[in-house]
Amino acid sequence: MVTTFSVPSARMVSASRLAGLDALRAVAILHVVFSHGAMDLAPDMQGPLGKIKWLMIATNFGVPLFFVLSGFLITRQLAGGMPIRTFYWHRFAKIYPTYLLAVLVFGLLARVDEADVWLQHILAFHNTSVVLSSRMSGHLWSLAVEIQFYLLAPVLFAFGFRWLSPLGLALVGVLSFFGHLAYLLHTVPTHAERLLSALNVYQSSSFNFLALCLGGLLFRAHIENRSWRWAPMIGLAATVAMPLICAVFVPSLRIDQANLSHPLSLMALLMLIAAPPLASVCLAFWILRSGWFNNKAAASVVGFVSAISYQWYLWHPLVLNGMNAQLGQSPQLNAWIIEWPVFAMGMYFVASAMLAWAAYSMAERPIHRWLLARSKE
Repeated sequence: MVTTFSVPSARMVSASRLAGLDALRAVAILHVVFSHGAMDLAPDMQGPLGKIKWLMIATNFGVPLFFVLSGFLITRQLAGGMPIRTFYWHRFAKIYPTYLLAVLVFGLLARVDEADVWLQHILAFHNTSVVLSSRMSGHLWSLAVEIQFYLLAPVLFAFGFRWLSPLGLALVGVLSFFGHLAYLLHTVPTHAERLLSALNVYQSSSFNFLALCLGGLLFRAHIENRSWRWAPMIGLAATVAMPLICAVFVPSLRIDQANLSHPLSLMALLMLIAAPPLASVCLAFWILRSGWFNNKAAASVVGFVSAISYQWYLWHPLVLNGMNAQLGQSPQLNAWIIEWPVFAMGMYFVASAMLAWAAYSMAERPIHRWLLARSKE
């Protein structure tokens, strides 16, 4: 017998797409692409646009929002009665083939020749160390967290879906925060050692699983039509906290320039990476309840961005790497980008979006369909 999980209430989970989820994926990928591009192409932007850029990067909720949405989607599938075997195959078909292609491309470009680095990336366990994950491309760490969560999702939600509550999850979050803080405080109290440890915590599964579980809680609130009265307050507090912490401790948005040898700075940094999941789940709840993106015009735009979001995330560093390589060879081009960073950002956005669309059309979608068709034979 194939094991399934099902929602005990009469309200069954709709199989249709939620426009709000597409909108949130669009918000997440646009934030990630903008933040990475602005740090590389417009690091010294001044004036009002510079302040907007600083605020956008300081409110670093792009990747945590992706995690929250993954938790929502996974819970939706399992609670809707999807067989575990089907769940695993669907997730594998959607994520792993083009992830493996990205590992191959970035590994070859980085000239990685260590067998253990290749193996841990292929098995999606490279997020255990930032030194390891940065050998190919630093952005791939989040895919390791996703894939590990897929492996654990059926077990977690077999026990957690009916018992998950805001209070219980808050307790888990507090324990997780202080557990990771204790780990950071017990490292060698030098800036270099604590910086490395903080980066390891940032990309560790143990810290990021909470965001994925928040997505499960969001799904439960959605299907039960709950009103999270505390969501606006917590979401606003978490959102405001991010730029405030940056202003005090990391004004340059470079954590390697923070004084992490001081325990207060270390706690602030951990708060800075704990706030985005809270802001993300509150934003997601608000968007899902608002229904703003249910009209056809908005749905078509956010639907397209959402569809290419995974490939956009995978391949946008390729465009950045290419532009940086050109900048290193052309002082004139470098001077032009310094003078006109908005145009450089626009070129980067268009080029990376086109690459994402091509990868989606020629790789992700056909491979996904072929693998799903094979499962039905």
